[in-house]
Amino acid sequence: MKTPNAMAAAEAVHTDTHRATHAFQWRALISVVVALAFLLMVVSGIGLWVSPPGRIANWTDWTIFGLGKHEWADLHICFAIVFVIASGFHLALNWRPLLGYFKSKLTRHLGFRREWIAALIVCGVVFAGTRREIPPFSTFLEFTKRVQGSWEQKSARPPIPHAELLTLSELAQQADVSLTNALALLAESGIKDATPEMRVAELARHNQISAQRVYEAITAEGKGEQRIGPGGGFGRLTLAAFCQEEGIDLQTAQSRLKANGIEASASLTIREIAAKKGYQRPREVLEVIRGD
Repeated sequence: MKTPNAMAAAEAVHTDTHRATHAFQWRALISVVVALAFLLMVVSGIGLWVSPPGRIANWTDWTIFGLGKHEWADLHICFAIVFVIASGFHLALNWRPLLGYFKSKLTRHLGFRREWIAALIVCGVVFAGTRREIPPFSTFLEFTKRVQGSWEQKSARPPIPHAELLTLSELAQQADVSLTNALALLAESGIKDATPEMRVAELARHNQISAQRVYEAITAEGKGEQRIGPGGGFGRLTLAAFCQEEGIDLQTAQSRLKANGIEASASLTIREIAAKKGYQRPREVLEVIRGD
């Protein structure tokens, strides 16, 4: 038969065990956070590793598992911060075991161990091999470039890097398409609410399409000749028609052309003037006429 003291002691032990079982375990929390943050860093890192260059990702609205390059980068950064903070707490909570790795097995005092040297060598080899582009590190980096570059082969390149940041007016100029026709082609393609000063990325986001799709609508083959005005693009416009559309005095335009060694009548098209001078693209003539 248990005495009152024995019963009280047993009850105390039971209470302590109950509390210990149900107490919040900070070490468990931190360990799980570190593990999950590391896992998500790996996943987001893979997402960034296979992603195309920014100019292609932004232009084509590239996604994988529903997330674009910027979203993968945001996740990677945020979980890297969580990992660093949680790792700091993990080190603080497990300081003594960690300190044991820095002690000699014989003297139990702080001192150099072979494991230290091995760890330093591993990290040093990776650092030096990457910086000096030595195989297998350079081989892996070249493979990474091929993986990322493969997306560029499958999609049309933007007319200039990060063309999604251009306004529609600027994009039309890059495409050698008059602004009037560009807006008409966009409307015909079902792309709504386009204005000359709206950025291509903003218009694409508003219509839930890619910036590339906006450009394809503007430069659609066979449609330009059927649009408003003498032609679908600036190259098809006569000098007189272009000056009228741009609000530039015809004589001023001819004077600017003459100053650059170009004799041009009002009836010549921009493309003909460019060919006459030996320019590769009509844009170079447009820059002269505008006085850029």
